[in-house]
Amino acid sequence: MEDQDIAAELQTLRAQLKQFERDRSQRKSPAPEPTGMEHAEASVTAKESPLESAEDWLKGLEDLDPAQLLERMKDVTGDWFVELNDELKDVRPATILLIFGLGVLVGRLTS
Repeated sequence: MEDQDIAAELQTLRAQLKQFERDRSQRKSPAPEPTGMEHAEASVTAKESPLESAEDWLKGLEDLDPAQLLERMKDVTGDWFVELNDELKDVRPATILLIFGLGVLVGRLTS
């Protein structure tokens, strides 16, 4: 029985090794270079380390025009800030200060 278990484990390991080799050869093969958001999504799906994916994301940002980047940020964050402002209008100032103070206290205690 033990020999059969070892043989089965070897077969599994061989299959995994072949899959790793296929994945490695696919990564090495030249592919069209994605830009911007496609570049960031591709790096995340390739299961790279966070540092590599951040570097790739920053490389993708170099291709963008600063005016376009600012416009995108305004579009995305503009609605969020309007909604946040509407929500905070109904909250008492003492409650906001209490929540901020608790956040600072928890931050100090956990660092």
